Amino acid sequence: MNEFEDNLLARVEQAEQAVRQALQQQDEYGAEVHGADLANLRRLAAEHGVPIGAPEEG
Repeated sequence: MNEFEDNLLARVEQAEQAVRQALQQQDEYGAEVHGADLANLRRLAAEHGVPIGAPEEG
């Protein structure tokens, strides 16, 4: 795995955690913002052939 993939996977994990935390705090706006970031990261991963796990359920 190269540095780009490592960084991208770390950012996906951080975004997933941020979405979970926002949902736990009932912060709908935060969950939406972090969810959009997560969707963009997943799209970027797909465009570059970086395998990531299935989306986590909130």
